[in-house]
Amino acid sequence: GVLQHFKAWFENDAYKKIWHNYGFDRHVMHNEGIDCRGFGGDTMHMARLWDSSRDKATGGGDGYSLEALSSDDYLFPADSPGKKFAKISMKELFGVAKLKKDGGESKIKELPDMRVLQNDPSTREKWIEYSARDAVATWWVREKIVNELKKMPWIVADVSLTAKYGPKPNMYDFYMCYLKDFGELLTDMERNGIKLDTQVHLKQAEQAARQERQRME
Repeated sequence: GVLQHFKAWFENDAYKKIWHNYGFDRHVMHNEGIDCRGFGGDTMHMARLWDSSRDKATGGGDGYSLEALSSDDYLFPADSPGKKFAKISMKELFGVAKLKKDGGESKIKELPDMRVLQNDPSTREKWIEYSARDAVATWWVREKIVNELKKMPWIVADVSLTAKYGPKPNMYDFYMCYLKDFGELLTDMERNGIKLDTQVHLKQAEQAARQERQRME
């Protein structure tokens, strides 16, 4: 397919790529026979470092999705050039009303199969635009969050770090120093998995759990 034409570029470490939710994308690309190299950063990880209160579960914020970040009014004021490239959800673009039992259309929208969206002449052009828009939105989010991280001081005691990053290092320096490589390591761990001793350890854990449940009952 078209993706294979970019295989050499994706696998070239010399070309640095910025992703949003790299773990998901790298997994999908690996399934297509592409082993991504040249990891330049993950805007989702950058955003978590910038503002941990955005977490929906613990902070009640808007979350870290590309849609939420690219439409954030603080990052992208009304006059911001990146405002017009905010991500639009797939359901908004391609959603089809679910039919009710009486044959009428409900308010619930469903997504057609992805292969249909890519190959159907009526949606193919919009699908290409959707994909390209995601890339542009990720670029703009990266630009904005890097600027925010650079405003945040990183207090370090290690002289070697100040020698490397200057007398006033910032949180983007921190990200590049520690979290960037860690972000790629996490995807390696996801790919390799964690081996379990299913013959002994797992059975013992199951038995202990059953005993605990019986005790609680």
